[in-house]
Amino acid sequence: MLGVMLAILGLTSAAHASEFSYADFDTVLVRHVHDAGVDYGALARDRAPLERFLAATRVAHPESWARDERLAFWVNVYNARVLDGVVRRPGLKSVLDVGKTLGVPTLGFFRERSISGGRNLSLNDIEHEILRKGFHEPRVHFVLNCASTSCPAIPAHALRAATLDSTLNEAARVFLLDPAKNRLQPASNRRLSSIFKWYRGDFEAAAGSLPAFLRMHWRGAEPIRDDEPIHFLSYDWSLNGHW
Repeated sequence: MLGVMLAILGLTSAAHASEFSYADFDTVLVRHVHDAGVDYGALARDRAPLERFLAATRVAHPESWARDERLAFWVNVYNARVLDGVVRRPGLKSVLDVGKTLGVPTLGFFRERSISGGRNLSLNDIEHEILRKGFHEPRVHFVLNCASTSCPAIPAHALRAATLDSTLNEAARVFLLDPAKNRLQPASNRRLSSIFKWYRGDFEAAAGSLPAFLRMHWRGAEPIRDDEPIHFLSYDWSLNGHW
């Protein structure tokens, strides 16, 4: 812990994206994320790389970086803060349990504020105000992980600007093909993730319609028609890993 604190005190703000390192976050992902699940118990015992990465994100100022560099930064920050939010609550079974009042979820996990990119932000701020409103890139929904079973898998490595477009396309493809998240076959019984219901406007803005967006990223034997009814799966908010 002393080493981490000394590292935090010695940090300086990265003026350029090329000066910012994702090495510590890569270490976290390689060590503790396996087959889309997280070993939170092991991560809780090995928190130094995560703490170093979050410390670096606090003093970074990405506003002058190029678009893809900023987008990659904020997705990585979001995912790292979700991991941190879980390991600070040993034994947590669902992020919806945080701040629950009289048995009713309050989404307190996503409203907790902390410094990221020099700003006091919640996870909701990062997702909705920075990423959704700032970039209008619906594929981010496939790389943001909310520590829940129905969430898209947390990326195996930190996102980087140089490979961002291919990473987002692959994440969309993998998410759509995962039968635990979406059931596109057979056509007579299609069921989509609730993500497509909650953020339908994002996908429609990018492609004109939700079916059109799906066709861009899924090439199944039975094409998705514009006029077919769309049904959605229930969302499983249980923790996407173990202690």
